Amino acid sequence: MLFNPMYNFASNLCLFHCRFPQPPLQDRTSQPLVMDIPGAVQLGTLGIGRINDDQKVTRVHCFSNPCTFKINEIVFGVTSTDVLFHMSAEETNSNLEPGSRLCRIAQHMLQQRSYYPLFPPPSSCPTNLDLKRMENWHMPCMPDILIVPSRLSCLATSVLESTVFVNPGHLTRGTTGGTYGIMEIQPIKRETLDESGGDGVKLQHGVVDRINVEIKRI
Repeated sequence: MLFNPMYNFASNLCLFHCRFPQPPLQDRTSQPLVMDIPGAVQLGTLGIGRINDDQKVTRVHCFSNPCTFKINEIVFGVTSTDVLFHMSAEETNSNLEPGSRLCRIAQHMLQQRSYYPLFPPPSSCPTNLDLKRMENWHMPCMPDILIVPSRLSCLATSVLESTVFVNPGHLTRGTTGGTYGIMEIQPIKRETLDESGGDGVKLQHGVVDRINVEIKRI
């Protein structure tokens, strides 16, 4: 019987990363093996260190799922788990305004400050929740932009008048192309900064008024 050296690695990786929340991807060996192939990436690494090695600039960052991060003054909240579909499958409603369902689900996430405000997971959408780490799917703050890819209808809208909720859809749908989103965020106007009175003054981010989101189909 032939031994596949990647079998145990793949099995452990699957068991470790199929839970929610998920840690960021990282190197699994402190001293990776070198493949005797010119230009090949070392075994046990993500190859991130090979990007722009000459300038020693980190261009790729691996985050957890879910994650909250900040770029300049804008706070992003992201999860790849289809919590919209899970909550939609469990929700009972009637006489709703057209197009209000996804916005209301997004409001649940923001008001409960949770990337997965549902327990237990629906039986039709089994999710391997790691309850020992449930604090890791808590939102530490109200994000300016909340990105939640889902199989439900693509959407980009403001929620609670302060957060931009984006469902860019899935990049692939079976054997066909799916959808993706492009965000263009304008900087805060110079006049607004001048009127604020200088450094140390807290300003409303106002991302809703200076962002443009396009959902494109492949």
